[in-house]
Amino acid sequence: MGERPDYDEFCRLPDLDEALASESDFEKALRRVLQEARVITGARYAALGVLDEERTELERFVALGVDADTERAIGRLPRGRGVLGVLIADPRPLRLADLAQHPGSYGFPAGHPPMRSFLGAPILIGGEPVGNLYVADKYDGGAFTEADEYAVVGLASVAARAIERERG
Repeated sequence: MGERPDYDEFCRLPDLDEALASESDFEKALRRVLQEARVITGARYAALGVLDEERTELERFVALGVDADTERAIGRLPRGRGVLGVLIADPRPLRLADLAQHPGSYGFPAGHPPMRSFLGAPILIGGEPVGNLYVADKYDGGAFTEADEYAVVGLASVAARAIERERG
């Protein structure tokens, strides 16, 4: 990765990490990571999935950008199939200009908002995947950049520390 996010945006990560260290509400901590991901990358949607103990599917999924009515219409939370499953099987950053064109994509459930651009990064603790951080649909309609990827990987590290603290 060569291109990096704007210096001021990237410098927000240590402040976020420090703020989350004192956050006692795990769900609130995850939502703060997601809000930063949306701000830094210009994404309409951000989500974070935490893997189960076997690291085969998502046991927890938190999202921002989708209202409560849309969440109800979608129904069951993702378990880690399709492109989300690709990140579970191969924990490396994945940046797509058009989500529907990826061979692992098989569409969205009824009621799900359309999404085109996608960027996902693994959340690692001790080199082992424990989850994934995702952003989708840039507000400007473009694709996520190398700088966005760099920032999301950094935010995934912040999320890893929050998960590690939660697990004790």
